Amino acid sequence: DGELEHAAALLHPKMGAPVRKTLGKGAALIPSSKKRGGPGQELDIPLGHKDAAFVRSHFDGMQVSINDAPRANEIMVAVAITTGGRPLPRVGGLKTTEIKGEDGLR
Repeated sequence: DGELEHAAALLHPKMGAPVRKTLGKGAALIPSSKKRGGPGQELDIPLGHKDAAFVRSHFDGMQVSINDAPRANEIMVAVAITTGGRPLPRVGGLKTTEIKGEDGLR
């Protein structure tokens, strides 16, 4: 029964630093999305490379849902983390071997 900014308030100031600490480095922005809905609502979680946003082989996403959540007055938060990019990327762009990881872009 809340608004999208309630989820943003949980994700952005509180979750980014612990995730980066756990993964090591993480210069790129952590991609996120927010959606309102009731039980069983599918969430689309965007994925990307942790150190460089322009690594196209890591552009992907994952759908997550829980049959009985979120209920009224609940917020559902889901995190998806992968160990690599798509298996057969064909989109060109920055390669993982070219990452500098200094500004989050390259």
